[in-house]
Amino acid sequence: MNYVYVLVEGETEEKFVKEILNPYFEVKDIFLHPVNLYGVSKYSIIKNQLQSLLKNKSFSLVTTMIDLYGCPTDMPKKSEINQNLNYFQKVTFLENIFKEDINDEKFLPYLQLHEFEALLFSDVSCFSLLSNNISEFVNIVQTKEPEEINDSPNTAPSKRIIQQIPQYEFTKPTSGIILAKKIGLEKMREKCSHFNNWIESIENICT
Repeated sequence: MNYVYVLVEGETEEKFVKEILNPYFEVKDIFLHPVNLYGVSKYSIIKNQLQSLLKNKSFSLVTTMIDLYGCPTDMPKKSEINQNLNYFQKVTFLENIFKEDINDEKFLPYLQLHEFEALLFSDVSCFSLLSNNISEFVNIVQTKEPEEINDSPNTAPSKRIIQQIPQYEFTKPTSGIILAKKIGLEKMREKCSHFNNWIESIENICT
């Protein structure tokens, strides 16, 4: 069995690792152990936690599941991102800098485009579990891929969900995982290429 630490942003991501990712990976003799940051405020906190986890020699890999949206402003070279780059180029730039700064061969950086809720737009029919009207969600994915949804702080994936389903704001860890299970990991990987690349990277490193 290969053991992998996943440093996650919050409770929703922690449950996602435990209830969605682990059933998939365990049949491949890979076990993901989430470590909850309970919110991300400073890059130094992330770095210190990663350096501590990397000292555990019994783990094959240490990775992250942290939102690009709301990523700490003190993250190395975040202010230097070329705004003409597309979202995928921006996140790749930051992950490469992240990798260089931690400087450990066992570290695999992953920043979620743009936050966990983007994965839920892989199949917007799931929102029918929480609402009788999902037309706005249908309209969104007609013009944007799930990982491209984030025009401003008011239109990040979670904000769009809350605008249509206000109760989601107070039930994210529970509702988010219910919706994720409805969609399934396969559909998320099909619709979210950056997310899929992360899953494949974990597999390739640990097998």
